[in-house]
Amino acid sequence: MAKAILGLDHVIIGVNDLEGARADYLRLGFTPAPRGDHAGRATSNYCLMFPDTYLELLGVLRPELDSGGLLEGLASRGEGLQRLALGTPDADAAKADLAAAGLHPDGPHDLARPLQDSGEMVRFRNLFIPPAETAGLGMFLCGHKTPELMRTPELVRHPNGAKAFVGITGLVADPAAAAAAMARVFGEDAVSATGYGAVVETGRGRIHLATPMNFAMLHEGAASPPLPLPSWYALRIAVGSIDATADYLNAQGVPVEPFGGGIRVDPQHARGVLLEFVAA
Repeated sequence: MAKAILGLDHVIIGVNDLEGARADYLRLGFTPAPRGDHAGRATSNYCLMFPDTYLELLGVLRPELDSGGLLEGLASRGEGLQRLALGTPDADAAKADLAAAGLHPDGPHDLARPLQDSGEMVRFRNLFIPPAETAGLGMFLCGHKTPELMRTPELVRHPNGAKAFVGITGLVADPAAAAAAMARVFGEDAVSATGYGAVVETGRGRIHLATPMNFAMLHEGAASPPLPLPSWYALRIAVGSIDATADYLNAQGVPVEPFGGGIRVDPQHARGVLLEFVAA
């Protein structure tokens, strides 16, 4: 599976107020790309780009069209992490590999959106894994057909010093069952049991699986939220300097909480996401 899946690609942060979310993440020190409107879909986004990964703020601006499940996700869990995207160099080859592992991926499906400034079309080829085969955690594979259009030098520079999206935590009721599901996607060698649950070495970043009771074993001093299980909840962002990031956030009036490996921003400041900054 290593050839078909590159690792973490991006994560979808579902929001009720897209422009408000953009303002929040500007305050957190990220540089949003120009707004993208998905062709034939209800959704629009602002992407926060890194050289190999990114965060996607996603909202509904054309509710008469299909939202791809975003409206349902917002209704069930509120704003926050909705789906994790894994990178793939070839969605068609990935489909064959996943099917050989006994999974039933849907697609690939082509998606496009025009760039606001040039009108050029950013294109993707996506493959969706049924939630029943990922322990209920929303996951899909994203094949970028025009990556050069999304990553310009000015868009991958962030005032907070962010360099990459390197980790995500999912809250689950049964870590062993969730780990078994991830092993079918990534291979058994990629998954290890831990005191808090399990960890998946994706090839580019880590997926952590924790029960609400053991969540603080991984995220020191943080409380588990009252979210429906399973749910994605926490992100880790690598930065060049923890001190410089803390200074930037303090100057913006954003409260930060230090922990053993970095600093943390409360979900109330990040649209329902527990946001941790760690050393690159």
